[in-house]
Amino acid sequence: MTLPILFNNRHILPSSRLPLYLIPGEQLNTVKYTMQYGLNIGVCMDETNLIGAGIGTRVTVEDFNLSNEGDVLIITVCGHESFIIDNLKENDHDIMVAKCKILPTWPERQVSNDSSPLADRLKIMFNRYPELSVLHQYPHFENLTWLCQRWLELLPIPASEKQLLMAINSCSDTCEYLLNLMKDPY
Repeated sequence: MTLPILFNNRHILPSSRLPLYLIPGEQLNTVKYTMQYGLNIGVCMDETNLIGAGIGTRVTVEDFNLSNEGDVLIITVCGHESFIIDNLKENDHDIMVAKCKILPTWPERQVSNDSSPLADRLKIMFNRYPELSVLHQYPHFENLTWLCQRWLELLPIPASEKQLLMAINSCSDTCEYLLNLMKDPY
């Protein structure tokens, strides 16, 4: 699969929605290019971090608006599948394009008694921050995979650690990592 790449400072994972704020320049040019040619976009962590640029998620643009000031385009994207970049280059339109290999989809797992704090605390986050509920109108609090992916998006975990967890073929290690964080946050 070949995708135009949009480098951003936030992760988006499969089954998620996320607003991205784009200023004029490379990011906006990439989105214009994808809209003009009807392409999906690959969203990766900021290109200055080589580890962070390695894994991303294919997204589609669901909506877009201009900021109140009119100088920032806000696009809402929906994540589909994660990928790892095999090769990255600039095309003839000065857009970064990557050859990507799809990563295996994490199998769904039900929340157990041991992992229920992940669901309980995410529900608190959704109540405290209504914008999360707007983005995820049909939350899957019973699905451990969905919970782990949302926590990876939300928590300020170093990009290198997120990338390592994203590259694993199930949510088991991520669940253990997150539960340990919740037990000992410092």
